[in-house]
Amino acid sequence: MRKPKQVRPLRLREYEAAITALKAQHPWLVRQIVEPAPGHLALVAHLFAQVECLLPPTVLALKGSLSVSCNRDRLAIHYQPPRRHSERAAAVFDLIAQTKHLSLQKCPVCGVQVVGDGIRPQRCPQHDGIQGLFAEEVRRSRQLIVEQGVQQVVHDLGKVTTEDVRAAMAVEDEPVPSEAKPEQVQEQPTETAKSMPLPSIVFLDEAGLETFVDRHRPKGDDKFKRAQAMAEQIKRAGHGSRQLGLLPPDWKALLDEFAQAFPNFHELAELLRDHFALSSLGDGRVSWPAVLLVGPAGIGKTEAARWLADQLVLPFRVFDMASTQSSSPLAGSEAFWSNSEPGQLFELLAYQPLANPVVVLDELDKASNGRPQYDPLAALYTLLEPRSARDFIDLSIRDFAIDASHVNWMATANELEAIPGPLRSRLTVLNIQPPRPEQVRSIAQSIYNRLRDEASWGTAFAERLDDDVLSRLQALPPRSVRLVLQRALGSAARDDRGVVQVQDIRPLVEISRRGVGFVSEGWN
Repeated sequence: MRKPKQVRPLRLREYEAAITALKAQHPWLVRQIVEPAPGHLALVAHLFAQVECLLPPTVLALKGSLSVSCNRDRLAIHYQPPRRHSERAAAVFDLIAQTKHLSLQKCPVCGVQVVGDGIRPQRCPQHDGIQGLFAEEVRRSRQLIVEQGVQQVVHDLGKVTTEDVRAAMAVEDEPVPSEAKPEQVQEQPTETAKSMPLPSIVFLDEAGLETFVDRHRPKGDDKFKRAQAMAEQIKRAGHGSRQLGLLPPDWKALLDEFAQAFPNFHELAELLRDHFALSSLGDGRVSWPAVLLVGPAGIGKTEAARWLADQLVLPFRVFDMASTQSSSPLAGSEAFWSNSEPGQLFELLAYQPLANPVVVLDELDKASNGRPQYDPLAALYTLLEPRSARDFIDLSIRDFAIDASHVNWMATANELEAIPGPLRSRLTVLNIQPPRPEQVRSIAQSIYNRLRDEASWGTAFAERLDDDVLSRLQALPPRSVRLVLQRALGSAARDDRGVVQVQDIRPLVEISRRGVGFVSEGWN
């Protein structure tokens, strides 16, 4: 039996492109209202093709009115046929009634087949209880649901961080549907695709965890309670096992989007394509070899890693190697110190349900090489070798080892020569060039798109920046573009405009005189 083709919710831009393509195929729709739910697009496209068999397109373009919309997941169609063709109106209304009935058996979000009662609309199990119709809305709804769940679970363990939410939200994204062409949108699966369970690994020895707690029992209430709290967090994240985040089924489209958003990161995009293709032949886990991105400051190296973590829904952490004076952030501090603390890497792995986070070693070439016992690079010789990383021991907790071999490492540097040779040999070195002016235009548009997508006010602004605005932005370094655009959007909003204009792009010196600067977080 042929496996049904999988689909995922349309992004808003994909939906708008599909509507545009539909109206281009049926020009008589140009002046009509066509706003069905994304999952009903295929049915509506088929309806229009059938209506044209009954009424010539020339007649449809001159007479009658049509409104196709979505009302609480229900397909609503209102049609007033031309008077001179009233004898065919009954057949058109029959088609409309049939289409509305069929829509009750399609998920309004993704269009997969659902088993309903034929009376009220129903969503597929993948989107049942999820608010919104578009991919952006579905993602936000899921994140809110997970955030509420995480808050409940860790209520007595401290503040919920962005990493907590991102890691807990290990929900497999649905695959990208076919391109936004009406004739292709009609192809929908006949049954709901089942999600693949996340692969899991043995993360630590649970007996060793109990030993750790017992060892602190006679050391006083504070240390014992702290050990108990740590053990409880570890158990809540999965006891002795952890899961591995999966590639979204639309990973190829995701990397196309990455290449468009970061056009000067072609080498990284190609490396990811190779390793994602290999992973898709296996269990589909997100995995790539430790990478070193070498290039000038301010070209977006850290931002590229952050973008990937966000899109792949993986935990994310940046280690500022330039300010690190010892290996304690990565490997913890020795247990014999009274203020001994586990390292941030241990906390990232042990307290999260996913064992393959994205970790950035920022400015690796500026790490201070002091005495061996304080060398901030020392732990990396173990961590960057998958075999030795399987049994990584944090210096403050020697009772058990954790499996750190699935971390997706991404280091950044301005100069390769300053990094020790043995460490370079553990990294795949990619040289990242500064973007050309025309590439900065693409980067600026991508940043603008993300600002619109992420903000509640995003839909108040036009989808694309004007050419004059992009020409002004292309003269800026990439790390400045986001800050300048944020100010420009605010300026446009103050003037009640939904379009950014050239005068909104403030000169660099004008902002710098106020001491704002241009070091936007994440750009390096």
